[in-house]
Amino acid sequence: MLSVAILTVGNFGRVVLILATILGVASCGGGGDGGSAGGGAGANVTIGGKITFDRVPFKATPGTGLNFNGIVESPARNVVVEAVQPGNVLGGETIIASTTTDAAGDYSLQVPASTTVFIRAKAQMLKAGTAPSWNFRVLNNTNNDALYVMDGTAASSGSAGSTRNLRATAGWGGSNYTGTRAAAPFAILDSMYQVKALILSARADTAFPALELFWSVNNRPASPFCPDTGDIVSSLYTTFSTSSPTAGKDGIYVLGDYTQGDTDEFDQHVIAHEAGHYFEDRFSRSDSIGGEHGLSDRLDLRVAFGEGWGDAFGAMVLNDPVYRDSFSGQAQDGSFNLESSTPTASGWFSEFSTLKILWDLFDGGANEPNDTVALGFAPIYNVMTSTQSSTDSLTGIFAFVRALKAGNAASVTGINALLAEHGIAPIVDDYGSTETNAGGSTDALPIYTDIQVNGGPQQVCGDAAFGNYNKLGNRRFLRLTLAQQTTISISAVADPGAQASPVPDPDIVVWRRGQVVGFANGVGAQESLPMAGQSPLTLAAGTYVIEVFEYSHTDAAEPQRGRTCINVSVTG
Repeated sequence: MLSVAILTVGNFGRVVLILATILGVASCGGGGDGGSAGGGAGANVTIGGKITFDRVPFKATPGTGLNFNGIVESPARNVVVEAVQPGNVLGGETIIASTTTDAAGDYSLQVPASTTVFIRAKAQMLKAGTAPSWNFRVLNNTNNDALYVMDGTAASSGSAGSTRNLRATAGWGGSNYTGTRAAAPFAILDSMYQVKALILSARADTAFPALELFWSVNNRPASPFCPDTGDIVSSLYTTFSTSSPTAGKDGIYVLGDYTQGDTDEFDQHVIAHEAGHYFEDRFSRSDSIGGEHGLSDRLDLRVAFGEGWGDAFGAMVLNDPVYRDSFSGQAQDGSFNLESSTPTASGWFSEFSTLKILWDLFDGGANEPNDTVALGFAPIYNVMTSTQSSTDSLTGIFAFVRALKAGNAASVTGINALLAEHGIAPIVDDYGSTETNAGGSTDALPIYTDIQVNGGPQQVCGDAAFGNYNKLGNRRFLRLTLAQQTTISISAVADPGAQASPVPDPDIVVWRRGQVVGFANGVGAQESLPMAGQSPLTLAAGTYVIEVFEYSHTDAAEPQRGRTCINVSVTG
């Protein structure tokens, strides 16, 4: 059965009631119930009108937050609209007609004359059947994942056509929220309308994988992650495996707790950034390990590309290079300009370098001395949905640019100029084999070290000089190519070096095109794969990435070792 979060509207336009639910199941909190009324029959008449929501824009000056004095009534585009006959003591509601709004927010429905109906606008964009197709829904994760809807007043359809408009208002009372925040789900959904438009511009017959977006007035930056109580850590896109220890559903989670000082429903760049991760996950591939990141950080190459991609994708969606994220009760915002801001640390390990390169590849060109490329979105889409998803390397700037250059020969010189501006050598393969920028690390290069079966040990060294878990130097990579199916063993032995304590603890992860095909995470100075109790590691012909790291470099809570060298051997 359906769960809905009902935003009831009186006089066809003013929100007077919020939140009821019909049914739902929660894993770490939540609850709700609801009810209905009335009926009739006759020849068809037309009910039409406009569905709108309040869009709260940013103030003109970056850093000064949202402008609640400048609210814009905006069309709710492509949303589902239903004519609903109220229920009575003998039965529940009946949907008697359904449609979707157009790009102006207009709708038109044929309903029986002289019949009591109300108009319901759902926070859902739905087009089923022949591609293009999509299904995007905004749900209340703290109310049994109820679908947000906005209901008008029940009234007779009469004997002639009539107009019923619905407006989802912001609920702002002058200095804080005092009314129903009905606009929020529709504002979030409208950002997805823009995401959809960008992707369709590259491929008009796209069948979008279904996406759920979770928003609640209780969603706050708290951990551990428990969406049923609103503890979502941050606005984010996430997926859960069947073995995940954390309760949750796949999708985009959006901050909404005003009392905590950070809400994101009107922060279009934030939502579009997270939709960029949805795009990577469902249209392309991301090997990113996630974790905390900042524009000035030196990052693991997978994280640098993934987060830079999200920033740039959001700017492409909105055709706006000025990223803004409101906070502090919406009175301030953090911002940067993808066009003009300067990275603190430039390179293949930089989120900032990545986002600027991607934006400059997309935009109109000639905005900066080295910005002579203007490819638009289609070539970028083509790479992300083909070679980026099938590369033998880890996903990063190298695999992306190599493929982009291969498909756009006339732009190679301009692409190389953009790379050079950010301290990245001309890219010739997916592995960054020509790279000379180590980002201040003594061990970051080469990015991949070749290793062979029975070819003797290869030493790689890492540290936590730039932070833990997902920073440059935390994890080192080796490339193993097998000509035929082979059963192998991998040994990683830490050199204790000058630091005797804590005892080194190397771990191993084996990747094949974004999938983990082997791992060893025991305790001690020597790690072996397979571990005791694991099946032999038999790998098909192909190229694999072996990731090795000293555990303390990936967990700041552990007693920290300094620079640690690990001798890696593959036998078979």
